[in-house]
Amino acid sequence: PMNRSSPNSRTPAEGPATLHRAAWLVPVESPPVPDGAVLTRGGIILDAGSRRELLGRCPSGTAVADHGDAALLPGLVNAHTHLELSALRGAIPLPQPGFASWLRELFALRADLSPEALEGAAREGETLLADGGACLYGDITNGARLRAPDAGEFPARQTFLEVLGFHLASLDAALQPGFQNAPDGPPGTPPVSLAAHSCYSASAEVIRQAKQWTRKRGLPFSIHAAEHPEEMEFLRAGTGFCRTLLEMLGKWTPCWHPPGTSPVRYLERLGVLDEKTLLVHVVHMNPEDWEAVSRSGCSVCFCPRSNCNLNVGRADLQEALRRGLPAAVGTDSLAGNTDLDLFAEAAFMLEQYPEADPWSVLKMLTAGGARALGREDLLGGITPGKRAHMIAVSLPGVLPVSHLAENIILQGSKGSWQWTNPPAIG
Repeated sequence: PMNRSSPNSRTPAEGPATLHRAAWLVPVESPPVPDGAVLTRGGIILDAGSRRELLGRCPSGTAVADHGDAALLPGLVNAHTHLELSALRGAIPLPQPGFASWLRELFALRADLSPEALEGAAREGETLLADGGACLYGDITNGARLRAPDAGEFPARQTFLEVLGFHLASLDAALQPGFQNAPDGPPGTPPVSLAAHSCYSASAEVIRQAKQWTRKRGLPFSIHAAEHPEEMEFLRAGTGFCRTLLEMLGKWTPCWHPPGTSPVRYLERLGVLDEKTLLVHVVHMNPEDWEAVSRSGCSVCFCPRSNCNLNVGRADLQEALRRGLPAAVGTDSLAGNTDLDLFAEAAFMLEQYPEADPWSVLKMLTAGGARALGREDLLGGITPGKRAHMIAVSLPGVLPVSHLAENIILQGSKGSWQWTNPPAIG
C-alpha cells in the first residue's frame, strides 16, 4: 500500500542527508531527467539531477530512498479554495442550472453554519488537500479562519480575508474591526492578505483600497473575475441577477452607474492589475481582456470543474497557454466541487481540453500556483534551497518523455502516488 501521510514540515535544521531516486525527476522548472535524484537534508533540497551525478556529490552517511518506477515532482499548489465551505460538501446538488440557482442554495445553507462548524470543516479540508497532493493552497475566508498559519503548518497556506461591500465607500468600512492592526503570524509564515470578492459585490473604492493595502505589504491580491454571464451583464448594463441580489440584500447603490465594460478592463481601469494580482475563473474573456492580463503580468487561476458544476461557461485555457500567461489551478470550494484533488482537476482539464499540452497543465499545478501565491521562492519546483515537499507518482512501466506528463496526471488522479516523506525537520 502507498504511504499517503503528509511530510513533516517543522523548522529546517541540519541532520542526515537523503538521496531520493526515481525513474524520472520532474523539476517542472527545467526539463525532466531520466534516472533522476534529489538530495535533501532537514526538509530542504540541496541538489537535484541525474542519479549518477549526485552519487558523487553526496555527503558521507547519506541514506538512499529508491522510489522505483516513479516520477519525482514537487508537491502541488491549489491556488483557490474556500475551505470554510467544506461544511457544505454534498449539500448542494451538482451540477446546478446556473450561478444564480447555486448562490441561492449556498446562502440558504450557509446561514445555519456556526463559526465553529466552519473552522472544523476547514481543518478537515486541509487533510483532503494533503491527501490530494497539495503542499500549498490559497484559502479565501470570510472571517472564521482569520489567523496566520502556524509555523510549520502543512499544507502551507496563503490566507485571504475576503472583503465585500458594494454599498461601502472605504476599505475600513469593509474590514473587521482591528484587522488592520492585527499582528502577523510566527516568523516564516505568510501574513494574511486580502481578496476582494468581485466587481459586483465590492465597490470600486473597496477594491482599489484593498489592492493598495496588499501592494504596500508586498502580498498577493485575489479577486473572482469574469466568472459567470450575470457578472458580465451587470457591469455592462447594471441589470440582471447581480442587481436583484444587491437590492434584496439592501446593498444596492442607486447612484452607481455601470462601467459598460468587462470585469478585467474595469479592474485595469481601477489600477489593480499587476504581477501580484490573481484573477480567479476568467471564463468570459475577449481578446482585449487577455491583452490587459498580458500587459499587467497578473496570474490567472482556472477552476474548470467548479465552472462546469455551476454551469457558468468554459474558460479559454488554450488562449492563456498560447500567450504564456502565469497560470494556476484551483478546486474552488466543496460547495461547488466534489473533492479538493488537484490531480482529478488536472485529469478533467486534459479531458475537456484535448489540445492542451500536459506539460503546461503540470506546470500550472506546481510552479504556476506557487507564483500566483507569492511562494515561488520556496515551493513549486525541485531546485536547491526549496522545501523538499515532493511526491512520487507511480508510472505504468517505461515511458518516453513525450508521454510522461500525461501519465503523471492520469496516474495521480487514480491515487497512484505518495509523499516522499523527507526526514523530520527540526
